[in-house]
Amino acid sequence: MARAARKKTVAKKRRAPSALKRKSSSHPVIDIHTHIRVPRVMQFMRDNKPPPQPGMPKPWVPPASASADMQKRQEDAIAAKHLDPKARFPDLDRMGIDIQMISYNFPVDCYWMDGETGLQAARIINDTIAEFAAGAPDRYYGIGSVPLQDPERSIQELERMTRDLKFRGVLISSLIRDKDLGDPMFKPFWKAAERMGVPIFIHPQGFSQPDRLAKFFQWNSVAQPLEEALAMQSLIYEGIMDEFPKLKVCIHHGGGYLVFYAGRADRAYQTRPEVSHLKASPSTYMKKFWYDTVIYNRDMLEFLAAKVGVDKVMMGTDYPVFMGEDDPVAFVNGAKLTREDKRKILSSNAAKLLHIPA
Repeated sequence: MARAARKKTVAKKRRAPSALKRKSSSHPVIDIHTHIRVPRVMQFMRDNKPPPQPGMPKPWVPPASASADMQKRQEDAIAAKHLDPKARFPDLDRMGIDIQMISYNFPVDCYWMDGETGLQAARIINDTIAEFAAGAPDRYYGIGSVPLQDPERSIQELERMTRDLKFRGVLISSLIRDKDLGDPMFKPFWKAAERMGVPIFIHPQGFSQPDRLAKFFQWNSVAQPLEEALAMQSLIYEGIMDEFPKLKVCIHHGGGYLVFYAGRADRAYQTRPEVSHLKASPSTYMKKFWYDTVIYNRDMLEFLAAKVGVDKVMMGTDYPVFMGEDDPVAFVNGAKLTREDKRKILSSNAAKLLHIPA
């Protein structure tokens, strides 16, 4: 079939407003890591935020600075892509992406609120994501939010988003107030997520101790991967991955640092009593998680696939932020992996995990 005819046939099948650049109609290219802004919840936060007090998080980018000016210009340039489903279509077609998973953009998780108010915020977020996804239901699927400071209300919203909104997963941060994800208070949530088979995506909200790393954008470039490593180690060492072995947990940004320095964690397991309670080495547990490809270096992608298994790696972009991957399909296809492994990363791993029809 000629190239133009193939584009026309596939576009008609998917009812997309612009021609898709899919090579195979049976293997849609899936981006598991994208964001939208939720202006309604930002206003809700302003209406409900308490007066400033010690211990409250500081702005990631100092106000009235050159960095703040640049960030505002960047945000203004992509504003429509956060809010209008159709504004993304040219970029999706250029990148060769058929389907995006839509999640919220930080900092709107509202963990500082009381449980009931946090539940209201999560519902605003989720209803907005559902409205966005409805703008192109063949291209967008929702990833929701829960008020994890209140596990019982989180379970309520987890049930609602999967039952009524047909969401395919939930996004949480790496630290809930001052508690790591392995804290016993979150066990009811992990139990429910395992029972329901809902994938959990972990994405840091900046860094939990940003003062030392405020300069040079290090709170993002250096510290977010560290935050992801801390989240993974909490789930491993606190026994969550043992107690709930069927959990489906994906760590964004390639899992952070832990996988790439697994040997040191394994050495501590072999030599230190503090971690002797584990049933296996930390690197063994790392194979229980899923990961995305937002790591920017192909040799790191090749290492990640070899270390945890290619079946646990899925393509992501961090779209539409400026730190995102601009040419994600070429990034994967340029790696030293088999054709079948690339197909898994670009399509079938995510389709299987998230129950997306081919």
